[in-house]
Amino acid sequence: MSPGPFLWLIVGAGIGSWWTAHKRFDRDSHFRRSHPTMIANPSEKTPFNSSDPGNYQAPYDGWDHERARVREFSRTAEDTVTQLSEATLDTILQATEALKAKMAEHRAMREEERRVEGGNTSPRLV
Repeated sequence: MSPGPFLWLIVGAGIGSWWTAHKRFDRDSHFRRSHPTMIANPSEKTPFNSSDPGNYQAPYDGWDHERARVREFSRTAEDTVTQLSEATLDTILQATEALKAKMAEHRAMREEERRVEGGNTSPRLV
């Protein structure tokens, strides 16, 4: 058996590993460049998830304001969804009532046609 398939497997695994590591490195370096306040002291090369709690600087102090804003947005969204649901149910109810009235009208027309045809007892030739 030739070493060709095994060789291509090894080459593909190596390229896939390199590509994954390259993308991870780019993502991590982009995160560090775009969020410099997430690291307490940029001169130190410590990871963000360090086990030392004194090495952490809060990136944003307005969390209470942000939470209140999110709650207000949630309430507004809930009210909007409730109004849309009620409007949809009203529309469905109106459409159902209209179809019911139309069916009753067609039934009455069919019964009237049967009564008219009931007087004529000759067979219909179609």
